[in-house]
Parts: sequence; C-alpha cells; structure tokens
Amino acid sequence: MPIPFKLDYTIAQLGAAQIPAEQLMLVSLTGIEVSAVEAQRLWSNIQEHKWYLSECLGRDVGLRVAVVDYCENIEPF
Repeated sequence: MPIPFKLDYTIAQLGAAQIPAEQLMLVSLTGIEVSAVEAQRLWSNIQEHKWYLSECLGRDVGLRVAVVDYCENIEPF
C-alpha cells in the first residue's frame, strides 16, 4: 500500500531513524539539513511561530505553513 503523503512516510521512519525527530522533520519539510542541537532550537521556535500565526489568523495554519513561513521570513537559510 503506497503512503500518500511525504509526512506520513517521515513519521513511519521515526522508529528506525538514528537522528532526532526534530532533525528528520526539518529535513522532510524543508530539505534543510542542520545539526541535532540546531534542529531542536529551530523546532521550538517553529512551534511558537505556528501558535503565533494561528492566533493572528484565528485558525490552525498547519505545521508545513509554519515551517515554510518561519524559514522564509523569520530565519532564512
């Protein structure tokens, strides 16, 4: 059975991965590879940014939108 979404594949790979979940999610969502420490810092900031965007817009913006917005507008790579 094919997995329809890339994020589902990433979640399925978390159990077998030797890298932290934050690092794997960032690579999956952005293609940007960062160290484990940097990934933890970024992930924390992205979660806060997701909450901020959702509050401003009055709806849940979703993780992908928050990651893309953060990486393009707040901390470009």
